[in-house]
Amino acid sequence: MEILTTAPKRAMAITPHPDDCEGGCGGALAKWVKEFGTVAAVVMCTNGNKGTGDREMTSEKLAATRVIEQHNASDIVGVTDVVFLGHPDGGLEDTLLFRSQVTREIRRFKPDLILCIDPYRSISHTHRDHRKSGQVALDAAFSYAWSYQHFPEQITEEGLEPHRVEQAFLWGGEEPDVFVDIQSYLDVKVDSLGAHVSQMSSDREQRLERIKNNSGRHKEKTGLDYAEGFRRITFNLGSLDWQLMHR
Repeated sequence: MEILTTAPKRAMAITPHPDDCEGGCGGALAKWVKEFGTVAAVVMCTNGNKGTGDREMTSEKLAATRVIEQHNASDIVGVTDVVFLGHPDGGLEDTLLFRSQVTREIRRFKPDLILCIDPYRSISHTHRDHRKSGQVALDAAFSYAWSYQHFPEQITEEGLEPHRVEQAFLWGGEEPDVFVDIQSYLDVKVDSLGAHVSQMSSDREQRLERIKNNSGRHKEKTGLDYAEGFRRITFNLGSLDWQLMHR
């Protein structure tokens, strides 16, 4: 277990729906941006066009609304680079297209670290889009982005270069092993979630209480009043010999 006291220079959150990033890693991103000067990006995999119980709301209108909401939320966190892949809500599949899109964004932005939802659970379940986005994010970083042999048209036609991601931080898992103190960023987390107006049924005080309860559950383990927890994966993509042995 580690309480993180450093931050990546460049961090990319690869997230299934608008509001998932702010709920899962918004406090850590805000802290890194403000205290360490981290440059942060968000890759939004779906357009969130099914996230409503309002039968008068059309999917097209909701998708457009959630683009605006995501930009507003990202501004609050300090994220300067937001990309929308536009897959339908509930429609993420592990396709060649999806893998190429995430690989392209990794090569374009060149993050040291990616953040995504942990796709593996043993005692609970999660949304299908969550699982698909997390797995494709890991595969893009581990298997594709570093090798010019994968999606070579991105290099020869788009001018991108292979990129090696150093680590992944997975949120929402059952066994987090690295933690970020977000006590000073609870308000940022509350307000960035509040920017997703179409998704929020609770008022600000209710959101704050829910966030405190969620981020306070690690206190006994970490000694931190409020923390975001992640499962860390280190990719070890440093040498060509290692890469060739694991192909």
